Amino acid sequence: MLHGGTPVRIRGAQAPGGVVLLRWTDTGEEVVAANAGDYVYPSDVRVNVASGLLYVKTSGLAGGISRQTWLFEYDLRRHHMTHGVRVDDANLPTECAAPAQATQGH
Repeated sequence: MLHGGTPVRIRGAQAPGGVVLLRWTDTGEEVVAANAGDYVYPSDVRVNVASGLLYVKTSGLAGGISRQTWLFEYDLRRHHMTHGVRVDDANLPTECAAPAQATQGH
């Protein structure tokens, strides 16, 4: 839910054909928010609800040959990509580790 109540479903996969899709549940509109190409899959997706911006990091072996990392910014309110840029992964800050899974009863 975006700030203001607009419902958006975000779907993606870190797998072959992996893209990030957006679907506005009130209108049924569906668009590709991030697609870096063959073998370069989404690895991190973040949303800033207040600003209505979606951020996607993709990484992998483009065409199975060269390592690539792309960063995308998508404006969920205006329904368009604002930026998509290939970056050197070595220049990015370290990602936070995923939180540990809580075990039942602890």
